[in-house]
Amino acid sequence: MIIDIDIGNTRAKWRLSDGNEIIECGLIDTQCENWAALAALRSRQPGRVRVSNVAGEAVAQRVRGAVAKAFGVEAEFALSCESVGQVVSGYDEPEKLGIDRWLAILAGWDLYRDGCVVVDAGSALTLDFVDAKARHVGGYIIPGHKMMLNALFGGTSGVRANPSLKPSVNFGANTSEAVQNGCFAMALALIEKSMVSTREGCASIKMVLTGGDAESLLVQLPDTVVHRPDLVLDGLALALP
Repeated sequence: MIIDIDIGNTRAKWRLSDGNEIIECGLIDTQCENWAALAALRSRQPGRVRVSNVAGEAVAQRVRGAVAKAFGVEAEFALSCESVGQVVSGYDEPEKLGIDRWLAILAGWDLYRDGCVVVDAGSALTLDFVDAKARHVGGYIIPGHKMMLNALFGGTSGVRANPSLKPSVNFGANTSEAVQNGCFAMALALIEKSMVSTREGCASIKMVLTGGDAESLLVQLPDTVVHRPDLVLDGLALALP
């Protein structure tokens, strides 16, 4: 059995699998001091632990210690590189591409085996473009929905939004709605723009969406867009087979 862990800036998602069968899965607060929650999986006797980490070295060290103590194995951390299989990085310095983006790119190509756009709607909203020859040709990074709201709140006086409101593309009838919906519309506009660019010369749009804000965006997107909540975890198996 293998444990795969996707450590983001705010939370870590883990999955225990046996071959192609998912046995258990869950979430851990990235900044928790004690990763001993993983120890509950000791009875499963996992033989490997694969990790994607964008939260820094301090978190990585805590995970290494927890994994070694619980399972007696060394955690394997995926690293961005020039290529994996057919997929070639589009970065001038491939090792500086965020590992979560790189793993999502690998899984996106594996899903379609064709040109596609890989969207991760998390703390940041990232879009990465892969051509029909499996070459990553670059991407975009913008603040995610909550980060946009925080930036607006920090730079203005008296502008606030109700966090319980569900964002939509409707015009705001009050300041709270205008802020929430405006930030949502900005993110959606970039995704839609990317879909139009990809459509040129293609029979269909190929886009895969992951991340915590994916479900709210999917409501506004064509049903051709594929939702894969565990895209980064899927990429771990490709980077560290």
